[in-house]
Amino acid sequence: MKTSAVRRTIGWLAVTALSLLASACQPEPSRGDRSKEARPPLRVSHGYWVGYFPMSIAEEKGFFDQQGVDVELLFNPDLYGMISDFTAGKVDGLPWTMEVVVRVLAREPDARVVLYLGQTAGADVVMARPEIERISDLKGKKIAAKTGALGEMLVGEMLERNGLAIDDVTLVNVSETDVAPFLANNTIQAGHTWEPYVTQAAKSGARPIFSSKETPGLFADFMMFRGTVLRDRPDDVRAFIRGWFQAVEFWKAHPQEGNEIIAKALKIPVTDISIDGYELFSLEEVRQRFAPNNDPTSLAPLVNKHIDFLVQDGQLGRRPDIDNIFDSSFLPPATSRE
Repeated sequence: MKTSAVRRTIGWLAVTALSLLASACQPEPSRGDRSKEARPPLRVSHGYWVGYFPMSIAEEKGFFDQQGVDVELLFNPDLYGMISDFTAGKVDGLPWTMEVVVRVLAREPDARVVLYLGQTAGADVVMARPEIERISDLKGKKIAAKTGALGEMLVGEMLERNGLAIDDVTLVNVSETDVAPFLANNTIQAGHTWEPYVTQAAKSGARPIFSSKETPGLFADFMMFRGTVLRDRPDDVRAFIRGWFQAVEFWKAHPQEGNEIIAKALKIPVTDISIDGYELFSLEEVRQRFAPNNDPTSLAPLVNKHIDFLVQDGQLGRRPDIDNIFDSSFLPPATSRE
């Protein structure tokens, strides 16, 4: 009896030891994996604008996953609705132009710009009816533009360079998506828009008379995140940025495949996808523009011009400190190409 008990005890110990050994040999999930499982997706706004399209590539090609972050792109067909999503707390990250960034920061002072996406270099266009032969012909006419936003700034630049002022025209607050039909029925005589609405307007005889190609650097896109996200999930933000640059490089190397991915993801014709008139920045270009210097392509002079516009327009009561707008610490190291 005693011998049987001893044998049972030895057998039980052997089984226990083998179980412990097997458990020890199993790969334990890394701390990063466990924390990723516990975290919700990083929610980022997305919309119909060429400067945001690499996000579709990053999602479809799995670049965000490869970099270690779960990203949920919240598509909004209304670009201006993306701003409301951010201020309402529905998303963590918002891509937009500088005048919106400055306005949002007035309500979300802890948010920061962490990425310079690219700039329009002809993609923003003022289209005019065929009888408008010169910009000076617009005096006394109706021009469509989103007031208090990029459209009004572009129209203002166009008029100023041709001896006119905003008061010399009637500015009509019209969405860029409605410019083509409004030109066709002569509700307006000119208007700010972009593709595919430029092509739509051209079908009724309208033609481009001014574009952002003539204002290099003034109209650029940035990515901003909430202060709480930057503080609590810095590695996720860094991973998002790495995935972004991976997508940008892929699109530049494989433009046709990139166009097809974007068209499928956004359910739009592939013919509507074009990088013409837009410059997507590489990591090196972003780092250069974030650097504090007097280079005309750096951010400070461009941001100040947007602030001047918003102050004069009455949208800002005081000038913000631009040193508190940008945070380049989330960019990959200069030597990294990931």
